[in-house]
Amino acid sequence: MASGKVPTSSATLTCLCGAISLPGSYLKESHFPIESEICHCNPCRYSYGSLIPTFFEIKNPPPAPALAKLRKYQFTDVCARYFCATCGTHCFVDHPHKDNEWFCLTGIVELPPSIPNKPPNLVTINSHQYLADTLDGGMAPLFLDPQPNSIKPPTIFAAASRDPDSARDPTDVVTMAQLSLSHPSPQASHLNAKCHCKGVNLSIARADYTTNPHNVHPDKQPTNKAIRDKYAAWFCACRSCRLSTGSSITGHMYVPPAAITDATTGDSVVLGLPALNDSKVNQSAGLKTLTHYRSTESVVRSFCGNCGAYVFYCSVNQDKDGKAGDGHGVIDIAAGLLRAESGSMAREWVYWEDWVSHANEAVDQKLVEVVKEGGWKSVGLAQ
Repeated sequence: MASGKVPTSSATLTCLCGAISLPGSYLKESHFPIESEICHCNPCRYSYGSLIPTFFEIKNPPPAPALAKLRKYQFTDVCARYFCATCGTHCFVDHPHKDNEWFCLTGIVELPPSIPNKPPNLVTINSHQYLADTLDGGMAPLFLDPQPNSIKPPTIFAAASRDPDSARDPTDVVTMAQLSLSHPSPQASHLNAKCHCKGVNLSIARADYTTNPHNVHPDKQPTNKAIRDKYAAWFCACRSCRLSTGSSITGHMYVPPAAITDATTGDSVVLGLPALNDSKVNQSAGLKTLTHYRSTESVVRSFCGNCGAYVFYCSVNQDKDGKAGDGHGVIDIAAGLLRAESGSMAREWVYWEDWVSHANEAVDQKLVEVVKEGGWKSVGLAQ
């Protein structure tokens, strides 16, 4: 074994509920960390609910017993996605037009807690592709410096990473993001959040922390108290969120439940235990595929049952008959679903904090560092 490196065979590929569990020997590479690109394309963001999906190639397709527990979502001849039918974890991607080209999402890969010399990072970011889809550069401005075990910064492509004509300079990425900061305040009063198949189609009322009609706790409002009309957002590195999206860190926007409605009908959204326990709720057009999974006694997570997109994290207050919320008056919405005019980060609606919760659970410390220690201020993108 190479000195100081941990073999991938010591890892496990797993979903949140544990229905999927494959040995790390499925991974094509022999040792961690493994290089990966971040795909910023719209289909990835809208299918996963994640802003920074990354992938590891696997040697062979998952075995038939595992595939039987997964739902397949294929909207194009060149890409099929597989997610757990029970908990919604996105697990695998197949490129049917190529001979045996399969990938797993990096967030489903775990090492045993007791393993010696555990690497701080399982993934090293080597490139960004389809950046043009973000309109605003997405998360790429935070990943312009060389990554661990690399002597050069990640390469950047407006389209596919194999298209040299779409290569971009890092300054182009920062310019994209800076333009989004100056995007005019929208005339609309609601922001759309929608999964890829559009089975979940939400409307989110603009934040109002001047009157604060929904009594959102100050801890879940923007730390910049001059910002009164944007929702706070930051990342989480906890194991459950990682497995729910298949991404190492998960971006959430914190919104009071009463501000969320079906974008198609205007109906309110039933969340938490009431949604889990009554299949007759959320039957309107923009909620028809919303599916729920109780990941712990105190948490219900929601995803699209058709395309698999992660949608909600909802803490359940058992003392209030399963009322939705986390005790601070908000639920967590997957940031990858937001459809803002300025781009993927939705800066005219959202205030991004330089913060990662549950950083101690991170399997990729570098991803935490670029957000928490570098952050938007370090690249001139403070709001």
